[in-house]
Amino acid sequence: MTTHFNEDTLSEKPAIAQLRAMGYLFIHGEKLDPQEMEDSERTSRREVVLTGRLRKKLEELNPRATEETLDKAVRFMTSFQSTGLLEENQAIHEALVQYKSFEQDSEKGRRSQTVKFIDFDNPEANEFLVINQLWVKGPKHLDRPDIVIFVNGIPLAVIECKSPVAKDVGVVDAAQQLIRYQTEIPALFRTNQLLLGINVFGAQYAAVGAPLDHFHEWHAPTKEKMPSLDHHSAILEMRELGKIDTKDLPAIPAAQDVLIAALLNKKNFLDIVRNFTVFDTDEFGRKIKKVCRYQQFTAAQKIVKRVLDEKEKKGIVWHWQGSGKSLTMLFTALKLKREEERLKNPFIVIVTDRKDLDGQIEGNFLRCGFPNPERAKTSRDLYEMLSGPTGRTIMTTVQKFKTTLDEPLSTATNIIVLTDEAHRTQYGNLAFNLRKALPNAAFFAFTGTPLDKRNRSTYKLFCPPGETYLDRYSIQESERDKTTRPIKYVSRMAQLHVVGGILDAMLAHLFPAMTKAELLALKKKHATIETLAGSPRRIERVALDILEHYNQSIRPNGTKAIIVAADRASAVEYKNALDRLLNPEVSKVVMTLNPDKDPKEWKEKYDLTDEQENEIKEKFKDPKNGLAFLIVCDKLLTGFDAPILQVMYLDQRLREHTLLQAVARTNRPLEGKHYGLVVDYVGIGKELAEAVAMFSREDLQGLFSVDDVDRELENLKKAHRESMGFFRGVLKRGLNPKEQVQECVAALQNETERGRFNDAFLTFARALDFLMPDLRVEPYLKDFKFLGLLREGLKNLYRDQVLTTADVSPKVRALIHAHIAAEGVEELLSPITISSPDFKKKMEEKGSKKAQAVNVEYAIRDTITQRIAEDPAFYGSLQSRLNEIIDAQRQERRDDAASLKSLLDLAEEASHRESAARALGLDGKRDFAIFGVLKGLAEKPLVSNDQERAALAKELNGIIDRLSVAEWTERLDIQKEMRREIKRLLRGKGFSEEDIARLTHEIMEISLQWPQ
Repeated sequence: MTTHFNEDTLSEKPAIAQLRAMGYLFIHGEKLDPQEMEDSERTSRREVVLTGRLRKKLEELNPRATEETLDKAVRFMTSFQSTGLLEENQAIHEALVQYKSFEQDSEKGRRSQTVKFIDFDNPEANEFLVINQLWVKGPKHLDRPDIVIFVNGIPLAVIECKSPVAKDVGVVDAAQQLIRYQTEIPALFRTNQLLLGINVFGAQYAAVGAPLDHFHEWHAPTKEKMPSLDHHSAILEMRELGKIDTKDLPAIPAAQDVLIAALLNKKNFLDIVRNFTVFDTDEFGRKIKKVCRYQQFTAAQKIVKRVLDEKEKKGIVWHWQGSGKSLTMLFTALKLKREEERLKNPFIVIVTDRKDLDGQIEGNFLRCGFPNPERAKTSRDLYEMLSGPTGRTIMTTVQKFKTTLDEPLSTATNIIVLTDEAHRTQYGNLAFNLRKALPNAAFFAFTGTPLDKRNRSTYKLFCPPGETYLDRYSIQESERDKTTRPIKYVSRMAQLHVVGGILDAMLAHLFPAMTKAELLALKKKHATIETLAGSPRRIERVALDILEHYNQSIRPNGTKAIIVAADRASAVEYKNALDRLLNPEVSKVVMTLNPDKDPKEWKEKYDLTDEQENEIKEKFKDPKNGLAFLIVCDKLLTGFDAPILQVMYLDQRLREHTLLQAVARTNRPLEGKHYGLVVDYVGIGKELAEAVAMFSREDLQGLFSVDDVDRELENLKKAHRESMGFFRGVLKRGLNPKEQVQECVAALQNETERGRFNDAFLTFARALDFLMPDLRVEPYLKDFKFLGLLREGLKNLYRDQVLTTADVSPKVRALIHAHIAAEGVEELLSPITISSPDFKKKMEEKGSKKAQAVNVEYAIRDTITQRIAEDPAFYGSLQSRLNEIIDAQRQERRDDAASLKSLLDLAEEASHRESAARALGLDGKRDFAIFGVLKGLAEKPLVSNDQERAALAKELNGIIDRLSVAEWTERLDIQKEMRREIKRLLRGKGFSEEDIARLTHEIMEISLQWPQ
């Protein structure tokens, strides 16, 4: 029995079966193809909304809407246009979740009628439809996504399936394909709410417009019971074929099963569309769409459940800094506001303890389209707002509850208070006043750092008895999900450390020219470590070291730095020191001044308005702006999000939560940035030890430690061994450098092996990125450059875009590219093309017969992939013969030389397609492709040889040419006429009706690929 071992059987079919079990209807895409079915629901391949189904559902959901209004609603959903895909997507999303009003006639004249496209409150009232292999025509491209999910005839999700043979590599390919589809067939994505790339071993999702690194996995457990991985249908088939050994598989559900169950469960799907999807703008003003990550979805659901169904209406949510805590609050507020039936227009109060954080959260709510958030400017404003009717969403700081009240402001029970950073000021007198003002409110605390296990005040205020956290998203989980980057630690200039040093030794180091007597006098005058730490001489030396480290380790990556000075005077000294070395615009001071004590000169230079401070922050976030250093002592240590920030130079003793929040400024993700870094100039080992003692060890697991350099050296050594191990057999053979490169590249034909090599290589690259220019990496640099060269060759030979350099930091990338250029092997690594005039010459440069055969094989595969839609008979034949050659080689029926000769013959045939066409009197385009279709038939009257087939191909091609008009590929009437003429001609030649139907379909498919 022949088993088709591909993405269709191993991913697509199991996904469809799962969706059908979840209550989805299923239709094969062929039945919705107007070029396949005369009675198709779609009138054109450009049509992406199933208008008949939409119209029917609109009638059911909107009984008061007139025929005219329903027609308007259908036209809106099918033809609304704006300035770009995301703008259209946002407008349609708003219409879906907030409904859309249209004017219609009524007994009282023209009135506005609200139209509901989806019934979010009753999921089963909607039609959920899964369609596979749906052809969609774009402006220039024709694509066929694997699965499209329709709700009430509107395409809301697209799923791209990949074979599990490629494991995680396949999921990356799926994501890249989904990104490409958005430019090729944008109409399908105007209404889209979810993109899913799946296979058994990996599954990720994203929103429209998301780049590759914004596709995420879903790790929260689902309620549905699913078979374990070793019992999945795809795995069973792989085992039957001997492709996998199931004894090593973990007893977990398949990744695609988990993602489909979590996201496309009818209730969750509509909930995510309605309450967990927002539009925002990035730091450069570009529109972006955001869909919740699993920790945000889970936390919000827990809060809503507790508010609605549980007696103790309180709890603490701990999500590590940088993992989207503000969005979690937003999603929670959105969902609570929609619980109108049970909460009766609730009051939501967002409480922070800092003015800038208050503004930041308000900005997040406003940018994401939250309806009417209000910010209390004074205590009076706040008290007036809270004394009024419910239904408002208020942002305030806890400091505004400074006045003790005699009576509550409101005794309403539908008030929900969401407080941020609960460990700081949410207990004590201010918190007492807050609770007295709103005695019946529900209280939920959000924190970006774990809570002090020794101080139970916050737990008592916010947790039911016996509970620590309502929801927890740890450092390790965040780094695993790539929501944040790991934070690493290094200590610099031990001789300049303040803490733990001996004062006499420090003085001798700072002032080497002084005599013992002079040093003694100095010690008596400045007998404190703090004074010496802020001395201009020491700060200048530290500033020089910062610049050396930054220029060698950080600047090549295009990232930036914060210097944390001990106090305001030290911040000014750092600015002065840097200004003597750099352009003054390279660094800026951001700090809070004391108008009574600070010098007038400081006020003139460093007293910033809110607008000026925001301008500095925006310049810092801009990679094109030269501002590289922010110098701070009290500001920007919490609540400042700048992905471009990679390193914090720490010259201030920070403790407890302040330490954890400050260092977490460096953990925001950015392409090419694989870690945040804390460079310690004061020795915070004691503070780290105190933090470990204060917090639960489990809560801090994964945070940096003082052995990061040693740990990365071990990672470097291990990754070096693993990476080189893939090529050990080739390297032992003593080949010359050129042959060695080609043989190593040819050795990794297996896609899974390439994926394993890539994982080891990236670990190697990231360790180097962190450690360089530490001299201890020198023994590994030669091999790393060689491996980087091989990786480039692997990418080019196998056309494997998973091996992109985007996963490597710019600093390390430059090292690889410089080595390739220095070795002069660009041509050696470049892919060959069978149509190139110097194909044979380039092929001969590829090393041994085996290496040459691999290069030719993938050159042919690339040509077939690009051209098979244009001439399926010709290139399909090549593909079958290529597979025969490769199978024979793998079964050792042919040696390398024989396989190479066969492949070269095949390549020559592929490159001479045009001349073969000319020999038959054909132009080599559409008519030769039609000839190929005819040649695939058994002998028929009047087409028993190539000359007769070529003559018939010309006649058939003439029909297409004669009936073609401008944009005929979009006109079904023209296409129907072409089909009729083709069928009439074929009947006249004596073909059977079965052959006529198949030939007509194939000829039209070819003609659509060659429209002119």
